[in-house]
Amino acid sequence: MPRIIGVIPARYASSRFPGKPLADILGKPMIRWVYENAMSSKLINDVYVATDDERIFNTVKNFGGNVIMTPSEIPTGTDRIAYAVRNIDADIIVNIQGDEPLISGDMIDSAIEPFLKEEDNDIDISTLAVKITDVETLFNPNVVKVVFDKKKFCALFLAKPNSVLQGCAEKR
Repeated sequence: MPRIIGVIPARYASSRFPGKPLADILGKPMIRWVYENAMSSKLINDVYVATDDERIFNTVKNFGGNVIMTPSEIPTGTDRIAYAVRNIDADIIVNIQGDEPLISGDMIDSAIEPFLKEEDNDIDISTLAVKITDVETLFNPNVVKVVFDKKKFCALFLAKPNSVLQGCAEKR
């Protein structure tokens, strides 16, 4: 079985919602909900929070979580994860969004499972997506869309119609 770790990038200095990881949800900070739900994954061996903020660092330490301090100059969550795992031995690294307090261990496991199937062992990236069933969601710029090819591989991500965010990784 491969060693699988989850990493939750968490910044305090969000431009839209400063301090979001520490926002109280039913008596717990959001980052704790995400962390605890990630820990319920049956496939992840360890979960870490990667942050550049002492308040988030101390909050995670206080509830007994694993946390790694990263430089504040790191521009993206993905870069923050890469920095955090540079000295951690892992076969699979799972990027768990810090503002997803309702994510479940089962959801995380379903994103990991393609890596564990022998016939799909050349997959580099997996992401969760659900079918859009209403027009409002389709045109909501705050909802990222995924376009799939005929083989159910991601072709591209869209933030709003006609705006490509990022191309998807292809099989090796």
